[in-house]
Amino acid sequence: MKLQTVAGSTHISTVVLSKLVGMAAKMTGGIASMPTSWLEGITNKLSGGSLQNGIDLKVDRSTLEINIKIVVKYGVKIQEVCRELKHNVKETVEHLTGLTIEAINIRVEGISLKQANA
Repeated sequence: MKLQTVAGSTHISTVVLSKLVGMAAKMTGGIASMPTSWLEGITNKLSGGSLQNGIDLKVDRSTLEINIKIVVKYGVKIQEVCRELKHNVKETVEHLTGLTIEAINIRVEGISLKQANA
């Protein structure tokens, strides 16, 4: 993604944007994982992109659409987890990059029934 200013231009790769989204997702409580297809999983392991699982970006000039797939923990309120995730992603990406986020779409792919060890 290219940002043009009076002083020049800045290029931010989609890999960096995906990692920022992944970091914001890790800060969100109630998310068990971010699933990937088998091809994404292999690609991310080879490239070291573990924070990019389940994240798809659509970039158009200075706007960004973010699509995130998540698995939530059993017993959490899905609506609240999604609201917190959207807030965290928007705050992180807009604050650190100056980009305008057009949309954040979240797809809940499942519920994790694993119990945390007490």
